[in-house]
Amino acid sequence: MATSTLQMILATMSVRVHAFAFCEIQDGWRLEKRGAPDTLIVHYVLAGSGTVQAGDRRPVEFGPHSIVIPPRNSPHTIGFADAPRMLPAADGLGLLPNGLLRITAGDGSQDMLLACGAITARYAGSLGLLDRLEDAVVGDLSASKHLRHAFSFMVEELADPVLGTADVTGALMKRCLLAFLRLHLQDLCVRSPLFSALRDPRLADAVAAVVDAPAAPHTVESLAALCGMSRTTFAQRFSDTFGEGPIAFLQRARLRLGAQLLVTSPMPVKVIAASVGYGSRSHFSHAFRGAYGIDPTAFRRRRAQADRDLEPLYAVNHLVSPGS
Repeated sequence: MATSTLQMILATMSVRVHAFAFCEIQDGWRLEKRGAPDTLIVHYVLAGSGTVQAGDRRPVEFGPHSIVIPPRNSPHTIGFADAPRMLPAADGLGLLPNGLLRITAGDGSQDMLLACGAITARYAGSLGLLDRLEDAVVGDLSASKHLRHAFSFMVEELADPVLGTADVTGALMKRCLLAFLRLHLQDLCVRSPLFSALRDPRLADAVAAVVDAPAAPHTVESLAALCGMSRTTFAQRFSDTFGEGPIAFLQRARLRLGAQLLVTSPMPVKVIAASVGYGSRSHFSHAFRGAYGIDPTAFRRRRAQADRDLEPLYAVNHLVSPGS
């Protein structure tokens, strides 16, 4: 594994908690959930043991003080193993007096209690963390009392939100996700291309170059040279790992960074286009529309409006999609 690459990715990872809910599951029940396109659902198991199953994949077991992450934008079930009763999460949705969501499967008995967050987690502002995860993964954090305390503090903070709650919860979630990554980067059962690249020191050098400087004039030849491979061998190995060629990967990184800058900075679109490696605003806008289905200026305006007015609706729709 390329340790320096891993350190850089972890240091620059950005985590935002968009929604938070308590899930209480009675023995004999399971919840059925559906992920959202631009978020990960992270479950933290406060009490109980059970399984999570993504689609038709095999069930994965978990215990107390585990982090459970299903694939992004994938239906999954979570609860007691072989439970005869299933509840779509939207059907058990309620609102607590403090504004937090509560999802109840059964009669309200807390035989299993989960703290569930809908989050975005990106590194270097560009590539989505765990974007291509194919199966649910579980990280057992029970051995670390510091992480247990971190999650407990996050739950308390969200139960009584005040000024700065979003920053505090994001920092705490990042800490727990970093621990999760340390546990799983060496687990050969985890099939995220990011993990695969970091296990291969040669591919890791290409990933590091893209993450560190997405606007640089990278080519297949220059990235292959960094990895000490021929152009053909590098392109084939990269495509086998990531499911796309290195230039498609680079363009996706640039556009993800551009999308973040549109939301987080006041820079003109022309300046953002140049900063992420596009020679003109029109070229950037064309590529952006192809990826996001909307012009950069309209994207910025829509996201700003959503942040101002639609945060409660965003929370419900992204944590438990209707019909899930």
